[in-house]
Amino acid sequence: MSNSLSLKKSRVTTIIVCLIVISSISIGFKLSYVDFNNPEIGEDTYVYVLGAFSIINGDFSQPDRKALGWSLFISPFYLLTDSIDLLDYLNITRILSIAISTVTIIPMYILARRFFDEKYSLVASCLFAFEPHLNYNSGAALSEPLLILVLILSLNFILSDKTKYHYLAFIFTGLCWWVRLEAIYPAIAIILIYFIIHRAKSNSLRNFFLCMIFLLIIISPLFIERYIQFDDPFYVWQSVTIFSENYAELLTTPENVGVVDFVEKHGILGLMDRLASGLTNLLNILIRISYPYLFILIPFGILFSLRPVEQKLKNIKANWIMIITLISVLIIPFAIIDERRFLFPIFPFLIILSTIPIQRITNYGLNTFSFNERKKSIFLVATVSIVLLLSITFTMGIGEFGYGLPNSALEYEKIKFTEYLVENFDGRILRDAVVDDYLAYVNLTSNDNDFKTFKSPRGKNPYPDLYEPGKVVRINVYGENMEKLVTNGKTVGLKYIGIMEKGSYFFPFLNDIYFNEENYPYMKKVFDSNEMGYKEFKIKVFEIDYKNFP
Repeated sequence: MSNSLSLKKSRVTTIIVCLIVISSISIGFKLSYVDFNNPEIGEDTYVYVLGAFSIINGDFSQPDRKALGWSLFISPFYLLTDSIDLLDYLNITRILSIAISTVTIIPMYILARRFFDEKYSLVASCLFAFEPHLNYNSGAALSEPLLILVLILSLNFILSDKTKYHYLAFIFTGLCWWVRLEAIYPAIAIILIYFIIHRAKSNSLRNFFLCMIFLLIIISPLFIERYIQFDDPFYVWQSVTIFSENYAELLTTPENVGVVDFVEKHGILGLMDRLASGLTNLLNILIRISYPYLFILIPFGILFSLRPVEQKLKNIKANWIMIITLISVLIIPFAIIDERRFLFPIFPFLIILSTIPIQRITNYGLNTFSFNERKKSIFLVATVSIVLLLSITFTMGIGEFGYGLPNSALEYEKIKFTEYLVENFDGRILRDAVVDDYLAYVNLTSNDNDFKTFKSPRGKNPYPDLYEPGKVVRINVYGENMEKLVTNGKTVGLKYIGIMEKGSYFFPFLNDIYFNEENYPYMKKVFDSNEMGYKEFKIKVFEIDYKNFP
């Protein structure tokens, strides 16, 4: 008995040590993507950061396109410092995001234990901890790491045989709603899983209603506040414009563009084509972000999950329900949006699938070979080593493969450019990726603005001012070609267009102007980074001469 207890303690100690080592390596990956001296953070992060200050200032208003949960979570940590440097608060948010992502390795291991033994659960933890896309995202200070944590906990609890944990599953599903507004879909998944797994139990229906009560208690404040602000408890700006023709139009469309509007214009066949396009784009992006190693494992995981050997069928079904539900919600937006981070919350469940072929091959071999116990250990060590090596390669961006390390010089020149823009220009500039990356930061850190007194703007506005606008104001304008862009721009007072050497994100027809500006006499060049001595950031800014526009 004592020997058995000693062996058990030894095994637990080994698992803890392994998880500590895995987590330490994972933190190294995460930190390698972050330059704490640079405010290299996208607009969505500023929405969350300023939302936290709004909460500190007693205003719990919700942005029309963001949930409140991440801002609510980070706000108490802002009280730990009295800094007047916005970068300090951005770094606090980065550290919290990295910490949550690292801590999630533990519940990921616990979830994997419902499918595998200790050693394969550790392998699943490695696949999760070393995944470069998740590590990169953890340093962006966005809401995905918190959402991933809550989703893993929700599935973990709903798979338990104990009823008390089912209540926790629905509570954490409600917390998903606080983190992301589209969390109705994880809620649907959890409800489906509950009835598939636990429907045969006594009092299952009564327990389900109790679970739903817990869920409603958690989410009701969100719906009440949203109803007060927007006259619609389910209002999300993207949901009423998601049937726009393309992403650029979505950003600039002030009125609703729902499914009815789309069907009236394009018919049922057009709707089917939109859905097919969305699914195709989603799968293409999913394949791309499965590099560097999941893309090899997932197909075999799908195949082997159809006839599980060592996994409980009900657990496999639950994992599939979570994957399919989370993917389904993205089919429509992915017809026009290629935002890969929206797929990151699916990764834990794809990793469960990816671990199945590793287990199957190790334990049972293939038709041509099989492993003895010693070879099994060697194979697993080799597999984890290859995963680690691929992750390092992807993180370093070796040979243009992967993200690469932060380019401090590039980010410094972006800030320098934005400061020049704010100091020397007056008027509206076309909103485009990268061109205005640091406009929020520069304005928020100017003498005329105090970000610490920020309160969330109310009303339905897809891109409310995050700061008191300066002389330069970015503006969303849509046009499928140069003629329509300039024509539409004139009606809203568009004055400047910034074009990078790498090209425009939203408007590819602008790319030619950068290299052949002489062909566009109505585009007056007012800034050229090459002439200003910039080494990394290549951009030109043009002022539109409407009088000479043909």
